[in-house]
Amino acid sequence: MKWLQNFTAFAIFAVIIGYVLLFTMDNPRYHLILDEKAMLLEAFWTTLYISAISLVLCMAFGFLFYLLQKSRVQFIRAIAVIFREIIMGTPMLVMVFLMVYVFGKLIGVSNKLVLGIAAMTLYTMPYVVNSYESAAAVIDRDQYVVMDLYHFTGVQRYRYIIFPQMVRPMLPALINHLSGIIKGTALLKIVSVSEISYVLTVISSKNWASVEGYLVMWMMYLIITIPLSVLAQYIGRRLENGN
Repeated sequence: MKWLQNFTAFAIFAVIIGYVLLFTMDNPRYHLILDEKAMLLEAFWTTLYISAISLVLCMAFGFLFYLLQKSRVQFIRAIAVIFREIIMGTPMLVMVFLMVYVFGKLIGVSNKLVLGIAAMTLYTMPYVVNSYESAAAVIDRDQYVVMDLYHFTGVQRYRYIIFPQMVRPMLPALINHLSGIIKGTALLKIVSVSEISYVLTVISSKNWASVEGYLVMWMMYLIITIPLSVLAQYIGRRLENGN
């Protein structure tokens, strides 16, 4: 039975994770980490907050960037393509440093949380643009012919025809982008933003429990990302079945 096979696979990995958590150390001291519940909970919500805001900004600016790539002006398209290639060729760690220590100073912003969100947004935006392009592929040429026939303006095309049809196929991709942003927030530790990675590093360093700290960090990220992955797969299957 399919459900039994799925349950067995889940049980195998649950046992492996349980073994790693409980038996890879002689005397695990998770209480030294978990006693700081208030800090852990605040870091958990800070990570979700940064990720959610970054995703919303990625969607907004990514759509604008997608339109720039579709511009009839070659210069604008060239600028958009070059910008995309530069961003996609830059590691996220470097992006965080550039945003906080270079561009932040240039624009007169010193708030590391704001700059961290900007770094996450900028880094993820080209990938969201690629998702827009994939979603737009569901619109066949006949629909563009009809839009031309009825003299739709650019705004009308996207508002009434294109964007409504892009939303559904984009949902799984957006959820996956959110999961990627959540994992990427761990790099904000290097600029002392109080997300999961930074707070657990501080707690584990104070209590000399670095291994336990990283294992708790692992579990906290899995608690967030696994449900998102399952949700993305579920939505994807529903869309494939036409529901």
